[in-house]
Amino acid sequence: MGTPESWRLQARRFAWVTLAIGLVSLDSHAGSTSRRFEFREPRRSSYLFESWPGAEWSGRAGASRLEGWPIPGAGPAVEFGSRVVLGLEGPGRLRELLASTALRLDRVVTSNLLVLEAASAVEAVEGAAWLATQPGVRISHPVRRRPVRLHRPYGPRPNDPYFTGQWHLENRHTNTAAALGFDLNVRAAWPVTRGAGVIVAMGDDGVELRHPDLAVNQAAGLHFNFVTALPNGEPARTWNIHGTAVAGLLAAVGDNRRGVVGVAPQARLASWIVFDNNDELVDEERAAEMFQYRSDTVAVQNHSWGNAGVEQLTLGALENQALDNAVLLGRSGLGVVIVRSSGNERIDGNDGNDDGYAQDPRVIAVGAVRANGQIASYSTPGANVLVAAFSGDEGVDTAEGGRTNYPTLFTTDRQGSLGYTVDVSGGLGDYAHGATGFTGTSGSAPQIAGLCALMLAANPQLTYRDVQQILIWSARQLDPADPDLRRNGAGLAVSHNAGFGVPDAGEAVALARAWRTRPALASHSVRTTSGVAIPDDGLRVLITGSRIPVDMQSIPAAPRDGPHPDEATAVLPMLDVGQALAPIGIDLSQKAALIQRGGNYFAKKLQHAAAAGAAFAVVYNHADATQRLYMNGADIHLLPLPAVFISQTEGERLRDVLQQVPEARAQIRLESLRVPIAVTNTLLCEHVRLRVIASHPRRADVRITLRSPSGTRSILQHYNEDLWSPLDEWDYYTVHHFYESSAGTWEVEVSDERQGAVGRLIELELTVQGVPIRDADRDGLDDDWELAQLGKLDFGPADDPDGDGYSNMREQIQGTHPLVDDRPFRLDFSRWDDRFLRLSWPGLPDRGYHVFRGTDPQALIEHVTNRTGVFPETDWYLPLEAGTQRFFRVRSGD
Repeated sequence: MGTPESWRLQARRFAWVTLAIGLVSLDSHAGSTSRRFEFREPRRSSYLFESWPGAEWSGRAGASRLEGWPIPGAGPAVEFGSRVVLGLEGPGRLRELLASTALRLDRVVTSNLLVLEAASAVEAVEGAAWLATQPGVRISHPVRRRPVRLHRPYGPRPNDPYFTGQWHLENRHTNTAAALGFDLNVRAAWPVTRGAGVIVAMGDDGVELRHPDLAVNQAAGLHFNFVTALPNGEPARTWNIHGTAVAGLLAAVGDNRRGVVGVAPQARLASWIVFDNNDELVDEERAAEMFQYRSDTVAVQNHSWGNAGVEQLTLGALENQALDNAVLLGRSGLGVVIVRSSGNERIDGNDGNDDGYAQDPRVIAVGAVRANGQIASYSTPGANVLVAAFSGDEGVDTAEGGRTNYPTLFTTDRQGSLGYTVDVSGGLGDYAHGATGFTGTSGSAPQIAGLCALMLAANPQLTYRDVQQILIWSARQLDPADPDLRRNGAGLAVSHNAGFGVPDAGEAVALARAWRTRPALASHSVRTTSGVAIPDDGLRVLITGSRIPVDMQSIPAAPRDGPHPDEATAVLPMLDVGQALAPIGIDLSQKAALIQRGGNYFAKKLQHAAAAGAAFAVVYNHADATQRLYMNGADIHLLPLPAVFISQTEGERLRDVLQQVPEARAQIRLESLRVPIAVTNTLLCEHVRLRVIASHPRRADVRITLRSPSGTRSILQHYNEDLWSPLDEWDYYTVHHFYESSAGTWEVEVSDERQGAVGRLIELELTVQGVPIRDADRDGLDDDWELAQLGKLDFGPADDPDGDGYSNMREQIQGTHPLVDDRPFRLDFSRWDDRFLRLSWPGLPDRGYHVFRGTDPQALIEHVTNRTGVFPETDWYLPLEAGTQRFFRVRSGD
């Protein structure tokens, strides 16, 4: 009946004063009591009325209104009052029925439709439930306050008390409404949908389904334990706490005046247990069963788990087939939307392409960013990462040598002291928050899964590919300083850290409602054989000059986490700056810096060199003679300065050479094997796969990149710690070429960056997935579309001739006109809370907007503020002034 499977519901009679009540169920657990009543509306409808510890049912006898939760279902609570609507097949039994209740007739609407009065909402609920069982009664229910709202572009703040701590949903100061950072902008999506009707399954370690912020949203009958093969989604052990935290981020109940709210607060949750008592994943046969389980009913899957080691993790044949069944046959052929966390192993040198689960083009891989928009220190990068969402980041080493914490996620926890929060004082024992809050890509993935549920609720006909592409178009790059950020050939900003960025929930839902289903997917493959040796230890510092010793002209180096010199640096003078323990007092513009290890973190040294203007840096060891290190940690990946690391022996010799030959020049260059692959078929790219067959005894040494005809480079494998595995055969995937034209010459670059193991490249196969187009100028815009809409082929995919903020590529994908502004300049007023109003309008990036106000719409003479435009919507918050009338006007201009 939609209540948790562990609840022991028993039909029984209950007496209240002199009234006999039928169809009532009671449940007691953990010191609480809940009651279920059935009414006629006129269809039979059941509601669960909750009474939690400290608020016994008897204490609510005089309440004028009660909240009931519809079951089965995940709809919002309905408020019931102290009056009863009674509909009869005929008026003959009215007197008899009233004589058996404490209700009295108050209003006659028609002879067969009446309104009865009760002394309290409790009496009305019980009386209506009893009347609903009587012959001749067609309608019987308490008068309801329906869960509807004004249709505004911005949803009201939910009444969940800890919503103000859920910065990932809305990151504004509680008392001033000032922006404190970035968020998902879910309140712009909630007026359209909160996910009702969409079922999301979580493959995890179980969910505490009786949690008061989750119970109503559970999808009874869809829970399953794939370890025990039993229909039970509850955690098996006290230490199984992960899934309950994930569930709250995704679909915690909203507007229930308790706890937190999820991204999709009306979606329904199915708990699928795939981890045993030792926290080990079920075998691949059971995992395959899980991936395709109830794919006719489950619309979205969330999997906040992945590769646990530095080795490559393969996807088995059974799981591969199950994924095919889910995404090709599930949801009546539209496909189950599968969301995965990208991983938390950046510090170990892992890459998302090493995880066969997360790299798969049928899933959505999600990275994690901090509240300030920067990529989290642990988030595993990769060309497979489609988008990112928010998460906590604690104990982060800083360049200064200290540690700092970034806000964690506020979410549901195992009740009492079982979960992350063991201190139950203050009423927060059932929630993970603050120092015990949730972190990791396990927290970012369910936010995207919840957003997918909102999108499917807004448009149930979206395919899994549609959902992926809506996420791309609604995403924002929140850290423009990310040194890995590039624009691909279609003009989309993408990085290996956060993919296409963090989606805006309001924009995603708006796109979903208007989305045109993408044409069928096609693919084209090109295979080439090689058999050529991969240059060993190919990352080099080249020193040139008239008196440079031969053995110092090419120095082997190790890379760092961050920008990599796939393209050779300029040839520049190099200056020895010592250990760079303090800001460097000399101008290093158009120069390279030689820096000795020791005394501070690598990140601080590179900061000092960058601040002095250095073009690149070479760091050398201060001990261990020939040892080379991979520089990582302390957010070094966020620094744009190219840098490599060389050994102590060679670093000290280079220092001496620079003293003896001041005119010496330095360059970082990667010696690699480059293989061109010509593609003649023209597709508008989606996912691209590169199958590599090689014979190399140590995968850890090998770097593999793929460059498209548009010049976009995907890093498919980089320097890592998998020292014991060979590189033989692996499929790599990238999303970085979305909407580029496939035709032209692609280039695969394979290099070796560690000494001592030599290998050969044997074969490559490039497979492009996408939609066929006619594209003579190879810009990704279909020629027929360009000629019909623009009249010529002169425009590029990133151009915006109508100035509405939407590129030609986006207009092509959405089917809108590139010469017509599709966004009317319209103002909206929404209530932010009881103290502030939100004024919003369509905005363009970096454009200035002037806000005026007055009491007469014909004479708005008071200029109150200027705002810098934010795309797609710009807003301004102002105090709510009771009893005053104001008119506002916004003008675009410098």
